[in-house]
Amino acid sequence: MSVYTQITFDELADFMSRFDLPQPTHFEGVEAGVENTTYFVTAGREWVLQIFEEQGFSEVPFFVELNKRLGDASVPVAIPVPDHSGQRLHTFKDKPAVLFPKLVGRAPLAPNHRQRAALGTALAQMHLASAQMSDMQRDNHRWQSWWEGNQARVQPHLSDDGQQLLAQQIQDTRAWLDSAPNLPQGIIHGDLFRDNSLFDGDEIAGIIDFYNACTGYFVFDLAVTLNDWCSNDDGTLDPDATDAMRKAYEAVRPLSADELAAWDIVIQTAALRFWMLRLVALARRAEGGPDAPPHVKDPKVFEQILLARRQAR
Repeated sequence: MSVYTQITFDELADFMSRFDLPQPTHFEGVEAGVENTTYFVTAGREWVLQIFEEQGFSEVPFFVELNKRLGDASVPVAIPVPDHSGQRLHTFKDKPAVLFPKLVGRAPLAPNHRQRAALGTALAQMHLASAQMSDMQRDNHRWQSWWEGNQARVQPHLSDDGQQLLAQQIQDTRAWLDSAPNLPQGIIHGDLFRDNSLFDGDEIAGIIDFYNACTGYFVFDLAVTLNDWCSNDDGTLDPDATDAMRKAYEAVRPLSADELAAWDIVIQTAALRFWMLRLVALARRAEGGPDAPPHVKDPKVFEQILLARRQAR
């Protein structure tokens, strides 16, 4: 979330008139994240206006429909608000836009085990629900061809040891994927870090930011989540934290024998994916240009996580 598209109060009031809601009395931009423009809007209650900067009108309907179906399946998500005609996807300043109710709660940046368990339960419920959405498909645009295609681009930003680690993990992951694993899959969140969840105390209020959602392995989604929610400062997994989340997840959706057998390479691949994401952002910023990201998270965090996962196998 961030603010790229500037709006006036009159423009906002005109947009909000499409809905069966009170007129807005206040709005403010949200300066966080890097992808889309986000405003908090007060109109009787609080709402979230999201204006899409990267995804176009051909992509956004997928996210709108996904949130609607997950909400209908009792997964804790914010469902886009329909206007007078029932439309949930709108145009604001020639860009796709949606309006969500603002969920109560905050991101648990230092989660406890009860929160980890609640998130594990919700993630498993989401996977069970998305497994029933066979008509919904979206390619993972940050998968094997993406990290292999960017390997040379990011090498100048790595030490010799980092280059060797990256090359070895790409090789190991390629060998695994070439074996054509037949693992349970469907629509995954793909980015369920702590800041993409909201909690009211120990109760989960909502899972947010589905803009990396795609077709993928459910066990990969769990691994992505564990790497963020359960890692110590040195990159190792906290065993009690990991146990809390995995037990809660598997109480709803037990991992198959094939998923358990692939676990080590899957969680390494999850670390690779986000290490590469941050390295590519660093390269883009160094290269300059109008689309250079204003914020780059430290790639060394996931280099350390990947190294720890490989040492623990």
